[in-house]
Amino acid sequence: MAEHRLFPYFLILGAGIIWGATFSLALIATAQGAHPLALSAWQVVLTAAFFFASFLFSRFTLFDLKHLRHYLVLALVGITAPNLFYYYAAPQLSAGILAITISTVPLFTYAIMLLMRFESAVLRRMAGILLGMIAILLLVVPDQGFSNKDANLWILLVIVCALLYAVENVYIGRGVAPSIDIRELLFGSNLVAALIQFPLAMYLGVGESWSWLASPAGLAVTAIALGSGFAYLMFFYTIKTAGPVFASQCAYAVTISGVIWGIIVFSEQHSIWIWISVMVMLLGLALVSPDQAARVENDNNTATAGSSC
Repeated sequence: MAEHRLFPYFLILGAGIIWGATFSLALIATAQGAHPLALSAWQVVLTAAFFFASFLFSRFTLFDLKHLRHYLVLALVGITAPNLFYYYAAPQLSAGILAITISTVPLFTYAIMLLMRFESAVLRRMAGILLGMIAILLLVVPDQGFSNKDANLWILLVIVCALLYAVENVYIGRGVAPSIDIRELLFGSNLVAALIQFPLAMYLGVGESWSWLASPAGLAVTAIALGSGFAYLMFFYTIKTAGPVFASQCAYAVTISGVIWGIIVFSEQHSIWIWISVMVMLLGLALVSPDQAARVENDNNTATAGSSC
């Protein structure tokens, strides 16, 4: 049915629009000077609470020690490290730049799957990776007039975040059994991340009290946590049903919506080099996207992946 064929596109579009807004929310969250670890700690606590609340309405396996390895990998690679990097970089960059860098996720995803021989080498898609790299150079080589002289280093840091997200995509698609409930993965990984981050923030003296949640920064983090919860549900479901390469095309929506949110919320203005970078990146994404035959093969591989977990 056509409805079924379009459903994955609806999921990645919805997730992309929500995630695109989180870059502007991150700028709001960091504006009052809260420590990145405190911001990330509250985010994962609230996200874990979101999925615990969903458990009360729709019963599922909440936490299974047999899957602790999965929780730990996702907590470190997909949550803790990129959260901290983004919160550190957010005050130094615009929401639009943060959104553009996330576009490299599909490029890195395909490159990793190619290196691990999960995907075959296709000239068109390899050209897409090359264009993605050119797009990044268009961000860091020309003088963009950033207020921070180390802006290029911050751009490279958030590109590392994109690489980590790509690793997470491949791990979920290839290392996690399809039988594991998506909500369990999300609750377990955020709970583990909270158990790592919150005590560490308290120990370092950078934590924030409950009352802080009522501040603009706290409300922004709350919105990020709840929005990300919904977005992750849609995104992880897409990975399990349509494969990690297809799901990573969510970066289209993230990039475009992130730039638009930055313009709406902060009246951001970008140089011609940044707009050229966006166009080149989108072209690269179009080339790296798998064709229909590749998607079918990828779906079949994903359905059989992780049977030993």
